[in-house]
Amino acid sequence: MDFLTSAVRRQQAFSALLLLFFASGATGLVYQTLWTRQLHLVFGTSTFAIATVLSAFMLGLAIGGIVMARFADTLKQPLRVYGYLELVIGVYAAAFPFLLIATSPVYRWAYTQLEPGPVLFGVIQFLLVGTLLVLPTAFMGATLPLLARFATHRFGEAGSRVGTLYAVNTAGAVLGTLLAGFYLLPLLGLSLTTWLAASANVVLGLVAIRLDRWVGQGESDLVPVEEDVAPPSSELLVPVSIALALAGFASLVYEVAWTRLMSLMIGASVYAFSVMLLAFLVGIALGGKWGGGYADRLLLTKGRGGVLRALAAVEVGVGVLSCGLMYVYPELPLWYVWLVDAFGGAEWAQGTWLVSLL
Repeated sequence: MDFLTSAVRRQQAFSALLLLFFASGATGLVYQTLWTRQLHLVFGTSTFAIATVLSAFMLGLAIGGIVMARFADTLKQPLRVYGYLELVIGVYAAAFPFLLIATSPVYRWAYTQLEPGPVLFGVIQFLLVGTLLVLPTAFMGATLPLLARFATHRFGEAGSRVGTLYAVNTAGAVLGTLLAGFYLLPLLGLSLTTWLAASANVVLGLVAIRLDRWVGQGESDLVPVEEDVAPPSSELLVPVSIALALAGFASLVYEVAWTRLMSLMIGASVYAFSVMLLAFLVGIALGGKWGGGYADRLLLTKGRGGVLRALAAVEVGVGVLSCGLMYVYPELPLWYVWLVDAFGGAEWAQGTWLVSLL
């Protein structure tokens, strides 16, 4: 296969991958909802179940991203590896209910032998069951570096390509949140929804492997990424990584605080969490798409200094807006009353959700 044909096919494959990564993001949030429901039966309380799933998800995504970031550039067929990971995620998700049952004798033994209190026993369950979730979520976290490596050939286009992938995957997560909580689980139940999501991952993996074979391994696949802009040094990556870690910490704090606020307004904590999560994911998807291209333009026109200044401005803006929202919170009940009147009172729920998402 000549260079031009391979390059054209690679671009077409990237367009198809956007659909695959969208579906992958949807299945990821379906699993998060499923596993929370399943762990609720184990812990007996939704608080420990949500904490376990969220902690395992974040830890697994971080581990997968860090590990694969070290090896993605050395892989000649990152798309094929991505397909294999999707297959493993689907098979593991289908087997997870059985793995969960298999671990029950372990924490039952710990309860009878150690006689722990409620908190300590919850920690034991947290560590045991949470470990089961780290492996599939690590594979999920490894998918983005692989697709970013496949899609990016020049350092100057990394922001746009990665931002698009991240935005599409997050948009899929929005759909997964809606489908799992409001349609799939009520209509199909826990078991059928699990098999449906697992089957979707298997299909995604097979399609990705087929795409890799279709693209082929032409000469363009063997050429390293063009370094039209030199990669950043480790001295620069360390402070940027610290800044992003703090930003991630703040984001999770906002999630908890805003969920609590929504529960005071809406009443039901499940719907409050769903509204908060949907708003978060929509914002992240839009920001990822816009920010990726903007970062590339800044890198070409103002260098890394311009990108870092923009990052600082964004983080300061997030902090200022978050503090400013505290002065809006007391007005929310009045907005709800206004919308109840606007909708004639019978459709007050739609008004509540609208204000919450805004």
